[in-house]
Amino acid sequence: MAMAKLMDVKDPTSQTPGTDLFAEALKRLPPLHNMGGEGVVTVEILTLIATYLQWCDRKHDAYLYIGLALRLAIALGCNLREIDQRCLPSQSAHRLRLWWTVYMLDRRLSSGLGLAAGADERQLRTELPRNAMGFQSPIALAINVRIARVTDDIMSSLYGNKSITQLELVQKIQQILQELHDTGRSFPKSLMLDFNRPLQLVTRTGASLYLMLFQAIILCTRPILLQRARFEAQNQQQPLSPDPAPSMLLRLCDTCDEAATRSLAILESLRRQQTIPRYGFFDLDATFSAAFVLVMVGFLDKSQSQPPPALDQAFRVLQFLSQSGNSAAKRRLQDIALSHSHVWPNHVFNSNASYSDAAPQDKTQTPMAAPGSRQDALLTSSGSPPYMAVASSSRGDHQDEIRLLEPWSNMDVPDALFDMQGDWDLDLSGEAEGIYSSFHNPTLPLTGVDYIDWLEIEKVFNGP
Repeated sequence: MAMAKLMDVKDPTSQTPGTDLFAEALKRLPPLHNMGGEGVVTVEILTLIATYLQWCDRKHDAYLYIGLALRLAIALGCNLREIDQRCLPSQSAHRLRLWWTVYMLDRRLSSGLGLAAGADERQLRTELPRNAMGFQSPIALAINVRIARVTDDIMSSLYGNKSITQLELVQKIQQILQELHDTGRSFPKSLMLDFNRPLQLVTRTGASLYLMLFQAIILCTRPILLQRARFEAQNQQQPLSPDPAPSMLLRLCDTCDEAATRSLAILESLRRQQTIPRYGFFDLDATFSAAFVLVMVGFLDKSQSQPPPALDQAFRVLQFLSQSGNSAAKRRLQDIALSHSHVWPNHVFNSNASYSDAAPQDKTQTPMAAPGSRQDALLTSSGSPPYMAVASSSRGDHQDEIRLLEPWSNMDVPDALFDMQGDWDLDLSGEAEGIYSSFHNPTLPLTGVDYIDWLEIEKVFNGP
C-alpha cells in the first residue's frame, strides 16, 4: 500500500507518500532472529522494504535491506536448482523467480552505490527460471539478470581495479560491449523499440530493460568522455596545444552520447504516456546519468551553441518529477542546471514551466542522425554510498541460461532495431594507454557512481 502511494501521487506534499503505512509495516516486521522461521514471505517483505526505500532515494538503507533479503533467500535455499528445492513445482518456480529478483535488485543497488554485492557469483549454480503454468514469462527477468551481471563486471573490473593491466582492461571493455550488443539484439519483438523513428508507445517493461541496458553502456564508456572534458576544462584555464583525440576514443564517446540520447527519448515517452511514476523504478537515476553525459558532450562539441533536444527532454522529466514532490528529483534538477550553466551560460531553461503528463509530443524526442554526422557514421559503421558478466571464457558454465535465451533470441533481426554500431567487435588495443588512464587517473578519480563522478567533474569546472 505504501508503494502504491508512491506510484500514484496526485498532489505534491512535503512528506514522502506512504510513510505512515511504511512505518506501520516496519513495526509488524518480525525480529531479525525469527525471520528465518517465517519462511519465504519474509524475503518478499524485505525486498518490498528495500524497493520502497530505493524509490525514496534512501539507497544505503535499501542496500542493507536487500542484502538481508539475499542472505535469507540463500539460507532458505531459494538459490538452489529447481530439482533440489524439494517442494511442489509451483513453489519451486516461485522461489526461483524470487531469488533472481532479489539477486538483480542487490546488484542494481550495490552498483549504484559502488559497494560490494551480497553474494559471490562463483558460488551460484542456479538456473534462470523457465516457463511455468500460472506464472508470467521469465524473459524480462532473464534479460534483467543478464544486464545486471554485465553491470557488475563493469563496476568490479573497470573501476578502481588496480590489478588489471592496460591490455586486460581494453579486452574486458571489448568483451562487455559485445555482450551488451548481443543482449540488445536478443530482446523479443514484444519488447523491442525502433529508435530510427519517433517513439510512440513504449511498454513499462521494455522501457526499464532498455534503460538498464543503456546505463550499462554509459558506465562502460563515460570515463573516456569525462577525461576528455577534464582535459578541455584545464586547457581553458591554462591554454595548451592539445592533440586531437584518436578516432577510436571519439567513437566510444559517440556510443556514450547515443546511449544517453536514447535513454531520454524513452523517459520522455513514458512521461507523455503518464506511465512514469513520480517515485519509483530507476527512472530518476537514468535521467540524471543521461543528462550528465549530454552536458559533457556539449562542453566538448563547440558546434553546439544550444543544448541538444534530448537535454530539454531531461529537464522536462526532472521538472515533472520535482513538481510532483520528489525532493531527490528537485536536487538532481539543480545539479544538472548547474552543469548546464558551465556549458551554455546564456541559455536559460524555464525551470518554472509546468509540464503536464499530457504534453504534446515532441517531434525531436528521438533525433535521427543527420547524413554525414558523427552519429550517422556511428550507426552505419561495421567496424542511480557491482553485477557479474558472463565472460566469454566461462560461457560453458551458463549453458542453461543460453538454452533459455535461444528460443526467443532475435539475432536474425535487422540491426535497425538495435543499431548502435552494427559491429561491436572492436579492437581497442591501439588506444590501451588512453583508455586505461581514463579509468585510473588520480587527478580525476572515477567510481562509476553517477553523483560522485558528477561531483568530481564539478571540482574541475570550479578550478583549483
